[in-house]
Amino acid sequence: MSRLGVLYYTGSFPKLSESFILNEISELYNRGHNIAVFAHNDPEENITHEEYEDIDVPVYYVNASYADFPQLLSKKSAQMALNYVADGFFNHFSAKQIGHNLLSGKQCAEYIESLNFDVDVITAHFATPTRIAAIFAAQYHNIPCTVTAHASEIFASPNIPQIKYICDNMDHIVVPSKYNRDYLCEEIGVNNDITVVPATTKIEKFEPSAPTVKNRVLTVARLVEKKGHKYGIEAIRDLIEWGYDIEYHIIGTGGMKSQLRQQVNEHNIENHVNFLGHVSDKRLQRELSEASVFVLPCIIAENGDRDAMPVALKEAMASETACISTTVSAVPELITDGHDGLLVPEKDSDRLASAIQALLDNPDERESLAKNGYITVNNTFDISESIDTLIEVFESIR
Repeated sequence: MSRLGVLYYTGSFPKLSESFILNEISELYNRGHNIAVFAHNDPEENITHEEYEDIDVPVYYVNASYADFPQLLSKKSAQMALNYVADGFFNHFSAKQIGHNLLSGKQCAEYIESLNFDVDVITAHFATPTRIAAIFAAQYHNIPCTVTAHASEIFASPNIPQIKYICDNMDHIVVPSKYNRDYLCEEIGVNNDITVVPATTKIEKFEPSAPTVKNRVLTVARLVEKKGHKYGIEAIRDLIEWGYDIEYHIIGTGGMKSQLRQQVNEHNIENHVNFLGHVSDKRLQRELSEASVFVLPCIIAENGDRDAMPVALKEAMASETACISTTVSAVPELITDGHDGLLVPEKDSDRLASAIQALLDNPDERESLAKNGYITVNNTFDISESIDTLIEVFESIR
């Protein structure tokens, strides 16, 4: 198979909560493909994943402001715009969105010209309006462009005409689950070709590395509504009231931090709940191994936002830690209830508490679920298989 030149078009890079993008890049890079990144911003996080330290790929950050708008009169920007006059683009997006996409598209096209390898495909992550710029740059250089439609950008208060336009004007769509594929086809009306490529991780990175700590419960997720932390905290409160000496660790940051801390204080369980924020890869690996039970109580948020198939669940399963989640979206594509994990209805803290209790009280069942979970992610969700499929997509549209 020939070496590919792949340009990743992203919002933020490298971003801790989007490890799946870095995992893709790392695997492609280690297979000898040429990779470059075009990103809208640097999140400037203090902690990064180990994979970022192990790759050497060029990264360009968008530099566009209102002072740059005269550049829209350039020949390159005009050519990009003319390609879309008649296809409805100007009807679906605001003047500001159009302007920024033309500027970003121009910078992306120029970045491609500056690279020391030929770009065979541009692949964007998240089907947001800013990804139109990736289409502009791809059209300008006559190379194909794909987008991976993940979660928030298609589920949370979706602008259906915009999402449909973005997806239908790509050369191919990638989604992390069958649920996403069906949603795009049935709810958004996308007519393009779609391939399921699970967002995943390097399984061997999360193999068990520390002994289990009794009654340790763990959640790894951004502190946002769709992750369902509220119900996890309520379940822990119930378990403590039932006499269990629970140690609940929560890894992640986000806008609900103060609200969740207040909830913990109101329940008088602050001595049992530790908010750990961002942690290093080594700390994450240890936390996953030490947990008796991993809990991710996903819900559908008020605005429709939801997870697809969370990578955090796969990492916990790879650590041979028994997992409990909910029946939301694509989670049942990953976990078969009673075989390689437990599933409960969303927003049901009583059922969640009972499920945690059942696993804490039954080490044999906990071990069985954990071992089956490890087998599931190894057999079906290892990153090598996902990248094999992704490369097939890239090769098919070259």
